[in-house]
Amino acid sequence: MHVIINCHLQVLGAVDNKSNYKDIKLYNINDEFIPIFVDKEKFFFCGDEYFFSAYNKKILLSDHPGCFPIEVNYCGKNEICFSINGGFVSSNTTSLFVQHFCGEWERFYLIDEDNLRIIREAFKNGVYIQGKNTYIPPEKLEYDHKNIKFDTYCFDLKSIINAKKVGMNKLILPREGLGLFIIESFRPLAYYSCFGNEDIISCMEESIYSLFKFGNFIGDILVITDREKITFCEKLQPYLNRIHLQQANAYDFFDFTISRYMVDNLPIMKKYSPIMYIDCDIIINNDVNKIFHSAMETDKILFSIEWNLNTASPWFGGIHWHEVGQDYKLMDYGINSGIFLFKSIEIAKELLFTVVQSMLHSQKVKMTREKHVLETLDQPNLNYVLMAHFPNLFDVEILTQYVSHAANENFANIPLVGFAHFNGGLGNFESRVELIRKYTEYLSLDAPTANATI
Repeated sequence: MHVIINCHLQVLGAVDNKSNYKDIKLYNINDEFIPIFVDKEKFFFCGDEYFFSAYNKKILLSDHPGCFPIEVNYCGKNEICFSINGGFVSSNTTSLFVQHFCGEWERFYLIDEDNLRIIREAFKNGVYIQGKNTYIPPEKLEYDHKNIKFDTYCFDLKSIINAKKVGMNKLILPREGLGLFIIESFRPLAYYSCFGNEDIISCMEESIYSLFKFGNFIGDILVITDREKITFCEKLQPYLNRIHLQQANAYDFFDFTISRYMVDNLPIMKKYSPIMYIDCDIIINNDVNKIFHSAMETDKILFSIEWNLNTASPWFGGIHWHEVGQDYKLMDYGINSGIFLFKSIEIAKELLFTVVQSMLHSQKVKMTREKHVLETLDQPNLNYVLMAHFPNLFDVEILTQYVSHAANENFANIPLVGFAHFNGGLGNFESRVELIRKYTEYLSLDAPTANATI
């Protein structure tokens, strides 16, 4: 899909190569321009509907079918102009007018929809320069009717419309000479896996609220759930436009735990970078944006260590694995599965897929045994996959310093490092929801301290 823009990068319409039009919501870079391409074949300009048709590689527009068509002429690669009866149609973004027989006529440009999205996100959240891992904040990005400026780099409109997407969130901008400039959008996503009763929903609501309130999170939220709809609590109402739902089936705790890894095929995952999974029993107690930026500076997946063990743990399921009989550290490295972070789904999808396969295999093994074992839980499978198959793809140093596991009712003793994980023998979600809610209230009473700089 390509969008039609003017030299100010304001969106005038949309068209794809097959002249099949799609429902799409488009804006200019600063999100203030009202789209006039509404749905399918409807194209509105100043309140009047125009009609698309195609002939000989040209796109035709008319306010009445078959009457006074406006012809879109391609006058260069990705460059077009509107013409009617010997004159040319131009736009000042507020009205449609005709320039009769002028020496120069305003040209419009075609830009890939995803390319425009990446550029627009850069002006909202900043951007990373690939190769240098340098972050350019949005206040250092400028644009006018001729150029976009990234820090000390300048790109004209020709570079922008000829940009090429590499991966889902990277853009190659050609420069004069042989140079290429690769930018990567910073659009964070935090996702939850939440199935079951209202107590689990309530725990997740407290976690999401703390992420926005105390974590100063600038990204969006995805909730993977078995529910068709969730009616969120009142304090989350200001954030509803940033919360997305993905419905999935879940019949037991096995499905609950495996769902956090079965995300590589979700289309929404491809639009965000970086991405963090958060358990419903985790409360955010400090600014976390620095942590998300840390993920953009490495191609490794970030985990946190809950404990280090010197012997194989029966609880951890290790004694039921053949590999652990040879090396218990494959299972008992102590990496917690309640929170992890990666730059993009492209980097993490192979590891996540392998964890899913390990869990499915464990389930088959479990059903053939009379003795109940816990190895179908995700944490031992995650540790096994990391240590046995991806020992060089993960890091535990970065995230561990921001996570406090085994948080309990002694709120004053919980370090304000970023994430407080209320696990560690506290029982089920029914018994934890009130404790978690009280901790959020505790942080609200001490908000200045909770928002201290890490």
